[in-house]
Amino acid sequence: MHIFCIIEEHERTKQTMCKFPGIRKEVISVKKCLLVLLSLSFTFCIAIVSYASDSQKEGTHDFKLQQASKALQITGTVKSINEDAGSLAVTKKFKDKIIEVIALTDKETKIVKGNVPHSFHDIKAGDSVVVVYTKKVAVNLAKSISLR
Repeated sequence: MHIFCIIEEHERTKQTMCKFPGIRKEVISVKKCLLVLLSLSFTFCIAIVSYASDSQKEGTHDFKLQQASKALQITGTVKSINEDAGSLAVTKKFKDKIIEVIALTDKETKIVKGNVPHSFHDIKAGDSVVVVYTKKVAVNLAKSISLR
């Protein structure tokens, strides 16, 4: 059985009537229906936004972990070397500021000049270097040091 709804607006009552085959029902005005639908859709949008913000708060911890493993690079001159700790301080002038990065080396740090491998003892203060490092907790761990 097919149900067809024909919407008519009566001149006297200014209400919308819906005719079903054999049954007449009075329907709430179109303006009230639209108001209810808009309020429901607004409530739905607010619920979705709050759900999205909650899931982003949970996901921020993973984002910080991804940021921590990102390799960074500084090209500058060696300011000082601490052979006992296996660290070096590299400075670079950027606009009006001087940036200083202290990087620690370990067994896996590759030190090269051109294509020739070198040791940590070959680095002197004042040398021009390119240091590729990662931030782990509060320490900058050098992955590679290229002498120029």
